[in-house]
Amino acid sequence: MTTRQTLTVGADRFRVGPWHADRSIAYLALPPEVARPSDDGLRRCVDRLADAGYRSIITSALHPEEAGAFLRLGFAEYDRLRVLAHDLRDIDPPRPALDPSVRLRRARRGDRTPALVVDGRAFPPFWRMDRAGLAEAESATPSRRFRVAVRNGVVGYAITGRGGSQAFLQRLATDPDLAGHGVGSALVVDSLHWAVRRRCRRLLVNTQRENDRALDLYRRLGFRPTPTDLVVLSRPVP
Repeated sequence: MTTRQTLTVGADRFRVGPWHADRSIAYLALPPEVARPSDDGLRRCVDRLADAGYRSIITSALHPEEAGAFLRLGFAEYDRLRVLAHDLRDIDPPRPALDPSVRLRRARRGDRTPALVVDGRAFPPFWRMDRAGLAEAESATPSRRFRVAVRNGVVGYAITGRGGSQAFLQRLATDPDLAGHGVGSALVVDSLHWAVRRRCRRLLVNTQRENDRALDLYRRLGFRPTPTDLVVLSRPVP
């Protein structure tokens, strides 16, 4: 497997492919419409990944209800993500003081490559997005919005999705050289108002527990922690 693909194992389906940070590591995710895999289907998926030559597996961020089969098969927690929610029935986020040299607009086809450059500058290697991950973030929900912040090129971007009455800030990245210029705040507020116009009841976002800057940004804009974290799991391939 050289790209991410859908792997069907009996009645189960998985998204699999090489992990962008290390091609010997398999990335394993559940498609959006799959609630949880069967134990047998997951075991057979792991066997297929072993046959493909991978040395270990890393999962996407999973809800604890999705993680049962993985834990029973020997997966262990690699990392944990905080989930925050904004109640959109009571929305009045502070208007960010965006640097006047920066403007927001809809992403164009040619913006994805520079957006990934910004992503690589904004995140440590493990959490960086590659082109396949960006495509999955865009296709994770039936409706989505891809916005970029521009100042002599792309300096930030946000992907927001909607599923039913719930919205998701799928990805937010800004150039660290523009920290303090209001770019991240402007993109988040833009996402909040888009979700309100789509009549969503709340907007969810997740971030690393140690990402204090992002956590502070979301809290300042009205997000509150939820009681449930997401987990990223891993295991070696026998």
